[in-house]
Amino acid sequence: MTQLLISVKNIEEAMIAVLAGVDIIDLKDPNLGALGALDLDSTREIVRKIYGRALISATVGEQHTSIDELVADIQLRADAGVDIVKIAVSDLFYQAYFYDAVARLTRAGVKIVVVFFADEEINLNLLPALKNAGVYGAMLDTKNKHKNLLQVQPQQALVLFTQLCHQYQLKSGLAGSLQPQHIDHLTEINSTYIGFRGGVCDNSLRKSALNQIKVRELISMLRNGNKNRIETQLILA
Repeated sequence: MTQLLISVKNIEEAMIAVLAGVDIIDLKDPNLGALGALDLDSTREIVRKIYGRALISATVGEQHTSIDELVADIQLRADAGVDIVKIAVSDLFYQAYFYDAVARLTRAGVKIVVVFFADEEINLNLLPALKNAGVYGAMLDTKNKHKNLLQVQPQQALVLFTQLCHQYQLKSGLAGSLQPQHIDHLTEINSTYIGFRGGVCDNSLRKSALNQIKVRELISMLRNGNKNRIETQLILA
């Protein structure tokens, strides 16, 4: 079944998400871009409060100019106790020893999810190298938040991405300015999880506060979507 990831920016939002039963609590600062990194003090506070009640992921930002700098930020989040660290595809992925550096982290137990921006060129040829480096998963997200994922990529492209992730034994994620009305389309794709931020915030604005009622309604919709997909598969079997 498809799981739910909700991005939060502080402990108050993290508590709303975990009490609602969200599967993955994603730590992110929406004021710092698509993958803005939440500060380490807030990260540690959230880990202390909710660890073990849901998976916790955290972004590291997009500002890194060297592999060593990126590795250091990944390690800081891992040391803070998050379960999964998210990094964006960048020019660093094409440097000679990038995958060796990533493999050292994954062999040490760090779970890394690589984010491809769906509104930029997507190089799916990176997926085998990610698998070989022990990466935990890959996801599609949007960098420009003026359009949602389904507006920048056709559904068949999302299906292909998800299928390739499964082929290479990578967890798969879909996100990008998604709204509750997209649930039915997304559950059909059968990704490991789908991610929301703006769609469950006040006024549907990603920089606004997380809305508890919207989160609970979204969880109910996702459960129904998963149930309908399973029932359809049983009918067609």
